[in-house]
Amino acid sequence: MATVIPGIPDGASVATAVLLLLLLLRDFLPVSKHWESAVKVSLNMGIIPLLFSFGAIVLFKLVALF
Repeated sequence: MATVIPGIPDGASVATAVLLLLLLLRDFLPVSKHWESAVKVSLNMGIIPLLFSFGAIVLFKLVALF
């Protein structure tokens, strides 16, 4: 029988890495000639949900400490 341990799934580190990558792209792409408003909107569509996920991860870690 398998036991389920509540906690942060293994994908939390992947989500954090993708969030950092998207934030870096958002900082560096405006320098290139391919920057358009559609690119900014597309990056924001990925960044905003990942920010909520990151906030939930941090909150869970803080609650787990106490």
